Amino acid sequence: MRIKTITPMPKICTRRSEDQLIADLQAKIEHLKVRAATKAAKKDPALRHVAKAIRAIDAAMGATGDAALRTALQEARVTLGACLQLGGVAVSPHSRSTSSVDPEAVHAFVQKNPGQRGEHIAAALGTDTKALRGSMNRLIEDGKVRTKGERRGMQYYAR
Repeated sequence: MRIKTITPMPKICTRRSEDQLIADLQAKIEHLKVRAATKAAKKDPALRHVAKAIRAIDAAMGATGDAALRTALQEARVTLGACLQLGGVAVSPHSRSTSSVDPEAVHAFVQKNPGQRGEHIAAALGTDTKALRGSMNRLIEDGKVRTKGERRGMQYYAR
């Protein structure tokens, strides 16, 4: 019995110019500086409490359906995020809640514009489809919205 050996394909290496190497190294240095500053800032107890407050605001935004309260929470989140950025900690601009769109605003839009797809609804409400998903699922479960189609072709109609 003869065993056939497979020889690996030779790797094709492209040579980078000196300018590209320098640019890559400068980008890596900048990344390391940012990471070191963030690590040092995270040790500050005050900044840890501010970060914890932002997470609490995100949870409150996910739990409320009141548009006025959501707006006030978003303003508070922006202010606290600015405090963290002054301390050297990077903050994500969007909340992590699954439902950051007011379900009543979604329902009103679907009533006025029946048959729209998720990306059209999200664009009209100034958000993305991931943020819209929680509110839309809640409306479907409550029986306020019905669907037609599947996946990206799904259309939404008010009941």
